[in-house]
Amino acid sequence: MGLQYKLIQTLVAGMLLAITHVVRAGSDSVMSTYTPDLKTEIIRMYWLKEDGTPYKTINNLLDTQGKSRKIHMVINGGIYSKSYQPEGLYIEKGKVLSKLNRQKGKGNFFIRPGGVFSVRNGVARIDTLEKFRLTPVADFAVQSGPLLINKGVVNNKFSNASESRKIRHGVGITDQGKVVFLLSNQAMSFYDFTHYARDQLKIKDLLYLDGSISKMYTPESPVYYQPYPYVTMITVEAK
Repeated sequence: MGLQYKLIQTLVAGMLLAITHVVRAGSDSVMSTYTPDLKTEIIRMYWLKEDGTPYKTINNLLDTQGKSRKIHMVINGGIYSKSYQPEGLYIEKGKVLSKLNRQKGKGNFFIRPGGVFSVRNGVARIDTLEKFRLTPVADFAVQSGPLLINKGVVNNKFSNASESRKIRHGVGITDQGKVVFLLSNQAMSFYDFTHYARDQLKIKDLLYLDGSISKMYTPESPVYYQPYPYVTMITVEAK
């Protein structure tokens, strides 16, 4: 009877864990999302292996880091240059591997205001380029742009009349302080992407990360094929 009871306890605990994970990972016809529980999970970022070569793909990252870490989510870390370097600031394990980029240029990355998504001592935040500070140094950080929502205020550079519709993904922080990674499941304008995040997900700060090439991995939704390499990747892992 004792053995049977323990088996039942184990089974129920596993079911509860699965249910909890499903709640954090959501998907509908419009958007896939993952909301980390920062009490039991940590956010990390990856670019280069110990030998200095890049991971390039989600599955390469999983094959290498998944041996010692329980990875719950992986997503493209953001826009990169033609030389396969982070386009702007990138911090990994407290080391600045790419400097903050305040230059002007063409493309989504340079639409202002730009922003930085960072994690320090388990606390995640999104700052404008002007307000982000390198001291004290973050544990992990990535610069991207445009910043689509800043403290509840929507970036007014985008119109609902825009005909530019693409897959889009970003990271947001809700009005309750929860982090949300979101990837559109259909081509969307910046306007629609932003307003879905604000109205449906209650996001008050939203940083665009990348677009058409992006994919989100969870154990329930593996990535079987990735046509383009990534530079940086963001993970959510068990503590």
